[in-house]
Amino acid sequence: MVRRGIQGGYTRIQRYRIPDDALIRILEFFDPRSLFLASKVFKRVYALAMTYHTLRYTIELALAGMRDGPTSLRLAPILGRLHLLSSYRVDWPLLNWTHEYKIQAPATSIVGASGGFMHQIRPHGVYNTIEITELPSCRTGRNPALMRRQRFTSPPVESVCVDPVQGLIIGVHIFGQNGIIGVQMHIRDLWKFGKHPKAAAESYELPTQSTAPVSSAELAIQGNKMALTLEFANGKKSHLIMDWRSLGARWIDDQDILMLDEDLLLVVSKRPAVMTLFSITHLAHMGAIRQYELPPQWVASNHVISLHANAASRSPIPGSLFFPDPANRIIVIEGTSKSRSSTSWLFIQESYFRRRRDPPVVSWGVWGQHCAIKEFKNKHKVGAPYPVGGRVVYLVGAATLNVIEFASFPENPPRLDASWSALGSGLFPNETARRLPLGTVEQYAVDDLGVTEDNVVLFLEPQADFRPLNVLTFGAPKIN
Repeated sequence: MVRRGIQGGYTRIQRYRIPDDALIRILEFFDPRSLFLASKVFKRVYALAMTYHTLRYTIELALAGMRDGPTSLRLAPILGRLHLLSSYRVDWPLLNWTHEYKIQAPATSIVGASGGFMHQIRPHGVYNTIEITELPSCRTGRNPALMRRQRFTSPPVESVCVDPVQGLIIGVHIFGQNGIIGVQMHIRDLWKFGKHPKAAAESYELPTQSTAPVSSAELAIQGNKMALTLEFANGKKSHLIMDWRSLGARWIDDQDILMLDEDLLLVVSKRPAVMTLFSITHLAHMGAIRQYELPPQWVASNHVISLHANAASRSPIPGSLFFPDPANRIIVIEGTSKSRSSTSWLFIQESYFRRRRDPPVVSWGVWGQHCAIKEFKNKHKVGAPYPVGGRVVYLVGAATLNVIEFASFPENPPRLDASWSALGSGLFPNETARRLPLGTVEQYAVDDLGVTEDNVVLFLEPQADFRPLNVLTFGAPKIN
């Protein structure tokens, strides 16, 4: 910048330089993504960010796809958070867990994991006992030595789901009456197991339209909505969407569903083979927002479509130092050929379905540009995908753990093999595989996984009198 002097010449005017301490105060208001992008453009911002721990921590949040949690700096100073966050960012993509916790559950118990808890349901005839164990998480100050455990006496239930943010546990019991299958929901407080204070009743039951027995039941909670998927012995699926506070409910008979949150629901129908986004804010007036055409090859070969929801909490669990950024959440749409000779996984950011500018019917050529697709030939057994935050964990065979990490800001371009047939904008997958050590699985094969932001739970093959489990924890301090 210049100005004309008194004698007609020019005098250079120096640009005003903001002092470092003032600039730091300004930069501390930036969200992780904005600060990272600013540091890429301005050398001075980058230099300050690498010097001051508060700014360095914010940039590490962006690189890890995280947001800062609600825990005050007085209880958890920045330097400690930065060290822990750096460990998470390095260890997860390499499948480098730092602690193992082995459990032997009774052979008759039903085991599972949800909401950062592992549960064991033990039947005793006319009643059950439910034991829940908080999974380790150094983000919430729960190292392996400080896990909380609760045990309740309950009416009979076959599956449960936990939402720690709301202090909620819902149990489901399947029963038969006059030849018709019915379901009973128990809506309880997580810590006292009495009626949840926001529920209209502690239990609620309603009939299905089926006489066939139930072969599996899956339960999910999003805010004030819950979704129960029942698969019957005849292969039919029914989905119950219910407001657990008001007890308003409705059934949906479609191929699969996925709750994005308490207001939005994805539904895959068989005829026509499309995916529809519904508003479920008011279940009595549930309405379609828009339709998405499925990949043509899936439609032509009549693929079976399954939707896999993200297991990460949309809100920070109380006490957490940092948590997965909701903007980076990945969901998986799985298409399996009718002969089951091949499987395709379609990855897309959950936030895409909240776009408001799309037309009522979105062609595959449009929304497919925002997806990545990975093909599997079923020569080896590939387990179900488990999305959590910006990563997807799955099992190959009986002992090989795999992770696909979708980096928010990749340091290097992804190196993809021939199994990737498409890569949409903004998706940068990084793949890692690790064979589970013999000391981790002993002589047992892995039947299934449970995945949280901090853990991978190995559900090992049942034995005659017990079910072995192993909890692999990321970010825990190493124990000598």
